[in-house]
Parts: sequence; structure tokens; C-alpha cells
Amino acid sequence: MNLSDWKAILYIVVVFICPIDGFTQLNEGIQEWAEEVASVYAEETDTEDLSFLIEQLTDLATNPINLNVAGREELEQIFFLTDIQVENILFKRYVNGPFLTIYELQAVEGLPVEVIQKMEPLIYLGATKKKVGKFRLWGDSFMRVGHQLERVQGFEPDESGESAYLGDRFSLYKRTQLETNRNVSAGIIAEKDPGEPMFGRGIDGIDLMSGYIHYENDKGLLREALAGRYSASAAQGLVLQSGMPVRKSSMTTSIRNRRASFRSSLSASEATGLEGGYAVLGYKLFEITPFYSLKRRDGRLNEAGEPTTLRKDGFHRTDTEISQRHNVKEQITGVKASWSGGWLNLEAGYLNYQLDRPLKRAIHPYNQFYFTGQETDNCWLGYVVSRKNLLFFGELAINELENFALYNGLVWGAAPGFSLSLSHRKISMYYKAPLAGPMTESGSFQGESGFYCGIRWELPWQMVFGSYFDYYEFRWLRFRVDAPSSGFDWLGNLEKSFSRTGKLQLKFRYREKPVNWDEGLSANGIGQQKYNQLKIQYRQKINPGWQFTSQMQWHFVNEGAENHEGQMVAQDLKWNNEKQTITLTGRLAFFSASGYEARLYSYEPHVLYMFSVPAYSGKGSRYLLMGNFKIAPNLHLWLRAARWKYDDRDVIGSGNQQVNSNRKTELTFQVRLKF
Repeated sequence: MNLSDWKAILYIVVVFICPIDGFTQLNEGIQEWAEEVASVYAEETDTEDLSFLIEQLTDLATNPINLNVAGREELEQIFFLTDIQVENILFKRYVNGPFLTIYELQAVEGLPVEVIQKMEPLIYLGATKKKVGKFRLWGDSFMRVGHQLERVQGFEPDESGESAYLGDRFSLYKRTQLETNRNVSAGIIAEKDPGEPMFGRGIDGIDLMSGYIHYENDKGLLREALAGRYSASAAQGLVLQSGMPVRKSSMTTSIRNRRASFRSSLSASEATGLEGGYAVLGYKLFEITPFYSLKRRDGRLNEAGEPTTLRKDGFHRTDTEISQRHNVKEQITGVKASWSGGWLNLEAGYLNYQLDRPLKRAIHPYNQFYFTGQETDNCWLGYVVSRKNLLFFGELAINELENFALYNGLVWGAAPGFSLSLSHRKISMYYKAPLAGPMTESGSFQGESGFYCGIRWELPWQMVFGSYFDYYEFRWLRFRVDAPSSGFDWLGNLEKSFSRTGKLQLKFRYREKPVNWDEGLSANGIGQQKYNQLKIQYRQKINPGWQFTSQMQWHFVNEGAENHEGQMVAQDLKWNNEKQTITLTGRLAFFSASGYEARLYSYEPHVLYMFSVPAYSGKGSRYLLMGNFKIAPNLHLWLRAARWKYDDRDVIGSGNQQVNSNRKTELTFQVRLKF
């Protein structure tokens, strides 16, 4: 790094780091839940941004929910609670009045002790009327620096002495949030990726800089208002879902979209999210929310200056990437109206999506129904009906007043300890919704229909069994599928707890996905790619400060005459001293995958509110060591080192990301200040 780079880093530290007061560390149960969610998203798509998950966890930890006044939507933000558990908590409070102690939750039907333990740091039992008191200010601030020891090809100078990447080799991340007891909060984020320049060479300042200011009040006509960066979600995501849609997972009955409708956001994702503002106006049970967003997107332009693709990776490292930076304006205008009754919730809305120039895709047979042009409109109607242990929900969405999408489902607490979920989806081939994110098999969901069934069963001897079956059909071609097709996905997950110190998980997943095969192997040239995945994991706590996690995975893929298989074994070890001021975590993993299709995913330890779920492909090993040091009550430090070592190659990656070595080492430093 040159002198100007160090000045830039010093500038960030001085300007953005604020002292902070602490929020409670997530307990281990919530961390396990976050590991499962992160693993699912990484496995389903390599491009999924997990910063929205980080936001959800930080918001839960920094803003505990008052259980005596919280409504359904607030309790639904505690994502490990099932829909039936939320309904039972509300019913218990309605019958018996406010909770006086947390122990009263044990009387709530279907709420086991381990779930109550997860809830404890996220809730409090306060008065039903808020007392303002003296002015208080609190918040949290993170500063994170990442560095890869081995140089990638993009940093190597060419014959003229210039390198493809214009910036330094460090990644920088800064995030600060402030809260007050006067219903006002604010936040700011700054982030750059390795290779991205700062304060010059095409980027004035830092690649990503954004923030918000937010007001919230439970009295009066104006209930909420925000200016700046925010996320939005509506009904089941058929029209509006600006980050992390619902995915199939071992939480087999969690199939309803429960993302907060509108909320402030400090996501590091540059493509998703909205920039502008919204206001929530309410009277009694009725709310109306107008919203607006105007942001610049990255686009690949043709010779006529028209965008052919809207980029989502957020990288601005080379002259080409910088020339594509923020060159397309995206404008979103909409309104949502909702009514919340005792057992019936309704919402309806309208959204207009507009670009400043028409999107001109390169048309292929599989993508001819994707969104193109400059503008499109969507309307939606959603509902939630709650009757005792039965929850109905759904959404009807319309595009351009003629193309429809439908999603309906139910969750039923059929018996104590047993719940069932069912859903059906049907989406027109001509339906277009650029901001949609429903629970579907494919991210390009035009023409998809499907049926989902999931169960969760609490068995004797502290065992829980979950399973789902999902069948889907596509009425049109898809990428690598040159004919209408169908497939299915089945999962079985068994968890066994041993008192409070041990937990065993057995998970098996079988999938048949349609893909192109060679001519003659099937009538229409389409065959079924068959996946068999098995995971065994055991976690054990050893008093006073030791914990180990052992994991094994197998992945078998059959694609006609080709077979691929992958295996992985990993061992984690965690230790903390008696005062819990020092925590050390290590991992050693060995893997072998004969092809990329048989790659394996595994969550691995990372710094607080950072998630890593790498893909294990090829043959080799991975090991890491991380330390968390509580130097003072208001100062925490993390140091982390992780390395890949491959036995089947001497070069890792390709293009500008190529490393001329069989090793790749990542270093991370993070500091958190509190006030």
C-alpha cells in the first residue's frame, strides 16, 4: 500500500468510528440457527448476499422486543419462532394479560425450554406504556479489514507497469448505528472490496457509502418515517422482496415470508435494497405506506449506450468495471395499504419500476420472457388468517393488468409437538416483477408451478424430526434446460439433544433436477440430475470452557453416464477462559470432490456478524484459527486466519482472480467499540 492508501484508511477510522455501548452477544442457540440459514442460502446460490442476515441478527440483538406490547409482525422477526409459536404467545398474553416473568412462557403451548432460552436475550418484559425518561444515546460500531496473502493476477503489473486492479489488496468495512430513547435512530456504512480504488482513479471517496435516519412512534398519525437506505418486503414476495427470500431448509415448516415490511438497512449489497424514503401513516388498525427509491445501478451497455445487463456483483476494480459503475438510474415508486384485525390481516399495494433507459437483453429461447424495456407495473393482494392452531396465508400478484402470480399456503399445529405446512405456487410465463423474491425453486421463476409439504415432529427422548417434499414444474425453457420440465426435492432432518451439553444432527437430501442430456438419452433431450446429500454433525460442550463440533458430509451426483462424488470431514474446537474475555476457535477440514457439481458447503466460524460458507471443491484441506479478545468492556478485537491448501492443482482460480499457488490465505481483523 502507498502513502495515500494509508491516509484513506486513517480518514475512515477518524471520521466513522464512534464509541459504542454494548449489545448482548448472540447466544449459542441463535448462532446455530444463523449457521443453518447461512448454509442454506450459500448452497442454493453462490451469489446470495448474507448481509441481510447480519442486519436481522444485529437488529434483534440491539433492539430487544417488549413481549408485553409486541404485535405479530414484531414477534415474527424472531425467525426461529414458528408461526404457531407466535400465535400461541399472542393468545396466552390475550387471555392472561402481560407476562410478569420469563418463566410464564413455559405455559405457552408448543414453546419448549430451549426456544425460550434462545429468546431470552432478544426480549424483555416491560410496561405496556413506555416511559421516556432522560435522553439516552447508544449504538455499535464495527471496523473490519481483510487481506489475502497470495497475490491474484489482477494485481500483477503488465509490460507497461500497470495492473488490471486499480486499488490496493485490502477490503475495508465500516458500520455505525446509533439509537436514542426519543424514537430516532441513524446509521452509516462504508465498504470497499479488494482491488477497488479510493478517493480517485474513477471512484470519488469510497466505493459504497450510504446511511439512513429513522423515526418511529406508536402514537399519532405518523407512525414511522425514514430517509436513506432501507429494505422492503410485501406479502409472499411475488412483487417486492429486496433481500434474502424464503428458502427451503431443515426448518421445514417455515415457509411464510416473515421479513419486516419496511425497515432501515445498512446492507453491504450494492445491487439490492432501496435508496430514498418511506412513511407509515396509521389510524387504529389501518396503515398506508408510500415509498420511493432512486438509485444508480451498474450496467453493461451496448454500442448504442443501452444497458444489456444489470450487474449484481458490486465489484469496481478495473477500468471496465468502473466504466459500468452507477450508469443506469433505477426508480421505484409504490404504496402499500394494510389492515390488521384480531384474526385477519390484509394488505394490498402497487409498485412502478422504471429505468432511465430501456433494458435490451441478448434474447435467447430460455430468457425471452424476462423483464426487458424501461418500465413495468405490479399490484398485489395478500392475506393472513389465524384461527387457533391454523394459519392461512397467500398472495395474488398482477403484472401489467394481465399476467398473474399466485402463492397460497397454510401452517397447522395439528397436535402438541406436531405441525404441518402446505403451499402451492403458480406463476405465469409472462409475469414480470424485477424486485420479486418468492419461495420458488428457480430464481428465474417465470412459468413455474409447484407444491410443497413440510412437517415438524417433536419426538420422545429430546428428538425433533423435520421433513419436506417439493414438486415443481416449468412450462418453458430454462438455462441449460431446453424443454418444459419438472423435478422434486426431498429432505429429512433428525436432531437429538443430550441434555444441554450435546446435540446430534442427521440430515439427508435427495433431489432430481432437470438438465440437458445428450441426444437419444431421453425423448426430449432432458434428463434428471440426481443428488444425494448426507450430513452428520455432533456438537458437545465440555465444562467449563470447551466445545467441539465434528462434521462429516457426503455428496453423490448422477448425471446420465457421469457420476461425481464429494466427501468432507471437519473438526472445530472452541475454548474460552473463565471470565470469557478470551475465546479461541479452530477448524481443520479435509475434502475431496471429483467435480464442481459434487461440491460441499459448510458453515465455518467467523468474526461477529460475519458469515462464511465456502464451497469445498477439488481435493485438499482447509484450516483456520480465530481469536476474540475482550480488552475492555467497551472494546472487542477479533483476529482470524484461514487457508486453503489444494492437493490437485498448482493454480487456484482464473482470470484476474488467479493465484499461482496451491494455497490461498485470508486474514481478517475486526474491532468493535461500544458506548
